[in-house]
Amino acid sequence: MAEQKKLSGVAIGLMAFGPFVLYGVASGFNHWRVATGGGLVLCLIFLAVRLRRGIPTRLMDCTTLTFFVIGSVLMIGLRSTVFPAYNVVVIWSCFAVAAWSSVVIGHPFTTAYARENAPPEFWDHPIFIRLNLVMTLSWCGLLTVNVGFAVIGVIIGGNFGKLVLGFVLPTALLIVGFVFNSRFPARYLARSGYQGDGASPTVPG
Repeated sequence: MAEQKKLSGVAIGLMAFGPFVLYGVASGFNHWRVATGGGLVLCLIFLAVRLRRGIPTRLMDCTTLTFFVIGSVLMIGLRSTVFPAYNVVVIWSCFAVAAWSSVVIGHPFTTAYARENAPPEFWDHPIFIRLNLVMTLSWCGLLTVNVGFAVIGVIIGGNFGKLVLGFVLPTALLIVGFVFNSRFPARYLARSGYQGDGASPTVPG
């Protein structure tokens, strides 16, 4: 039963990437209305599945929804000719603003992911709070750098700007972030001398 629940959780987690997979494929073939509208539909399905299972909606889930709403309004509603050129800037800006905002209001967004793995009695522990602040600030920096890559990519233009600065480097940074997520929490808890069950934030998605 526990294994089935775990597999179900993994499936739901993979669903979070579905909208961006469709978005990447459709936009790659220049089908922007399919990319934004289809991504919005998949995002809504993902959120509906989480809500039906009683799983709380996280900040980055709402941020993904926000991006696809913006994209759908611009491409389907307004038939924008500007969005395709600046879409990568919009994507990373949405996530960077959301991440920094979570720090400003005192609720680092990685906390929601960490609580899925950490025991409730650890949630208010100073080490848990500091860990997630560090984790969130790391993602804030990563996402901000990706905004910079996207802006420079638009300015430079061409295949180099679109592929290298718009896709390759941001993707590489995301991989670095994933690796950081998998290793840093345990090391931080060990250095802090915490002996109980800790938190291991998952990849934001």
